[in-house]
Amino acid sequence: MTYVKIVIFLILSLSVFNSFAISHRTVDEPGIVGLLYYTEGKLEQPVVAIWGGSGGGIFDGIYLSLEELVENGYAVLTLAYFDPKSSSKIIPNTLKRVPLEYFERAFNWVQNQPDLKKGTLAVYGTSRGGELALLLASKFNFIDLVVAGVPSSYVWGAYEENKTEAEGVGMNNTDPCRSAWTWKGKDIPSICNKDLENYTPWYSVIDNQELVKDYLIPVEQSSAAILLTSGINDAVWPATKMSDQIISRLESRKYAYPFKHIAYPLGHNIYNKSWHDVLSFIKLHYPAS
Repeated sequence: MTYVKIVIFLILSLSVFNSFAISHRTVDEPGIVGLLYYTEGKLEQPVVAIWGGSGGGIFDGIYLSLEELVENGYAVLTLAYFDPKSSSKIIPNTLKRVPLEYFERAFNWVQNQPDLKKGTLAVYGTSRGGELALLLASKFNFIDLVVAGVPSSYVWGAYEENKTEAEGVGMNNTDPCRSAWTWKGKDIPSICNKDLENYTPWYSVIDNQELVKDYLIPVEQSSAAILLTSGINDAVWPATKMSDQIISRLESRKYAYPFKHIAYPLGHNIYNKSWHDVLSFIKLHYPAS
């Protein structure tokens, strides 16, 4: 499906929101795939940028929350940074070497919109997107709030869901430490995919603290309020354990901004259950007025 068709589909599917006066427009920055939802005619709308994880594409979970965010005075920027279901050349079709400059360009686009608040941004990512949100906040000081849902405390390698086992073995032989993210043309150091072969389950690699210590996300370099949400029974990866690790790191470094971790008795999909807490945190630490 082309991105033109995706955008048309999303616009039509959002017609239900018309009664709530939610307007929408595409991000017209070349090379960026995203949609903005906002209140027409209202100035100084602070932006909450939202993206998903290893599923790729536009994160569809946010459509359950758009009404509340916009009614509370926020604009919502949904971004896709890779999409395995598209043949488009605009963004990659795998989570492999995605440049962080992509998000920087999207954030710069926000600064050039006359109805959006300048110099500030909130970001909300889930799973690999939570890893990304924390990583971006550690690099860009204009991010004033981070919500990381079921996140990682580490930078992990590339994720290529549609590869066959043979292709995966071949890549691990030729490009074993391929990263999910790049910065200034270089891979951001990450847990090497080849190392995962020695652990069952694969995420047990983080128990080897000496092996993975250099891949911890430097969350203490952020200047943002941080909310972590996790599922205690998460079977995808140990998000609660990694979130606790992030909190310990922030506490030990006397982090100067608000931070909090809320764990729910759920699995990896906690979006609906956590939404009330997420919205309360956003309103408290990133007020629209």
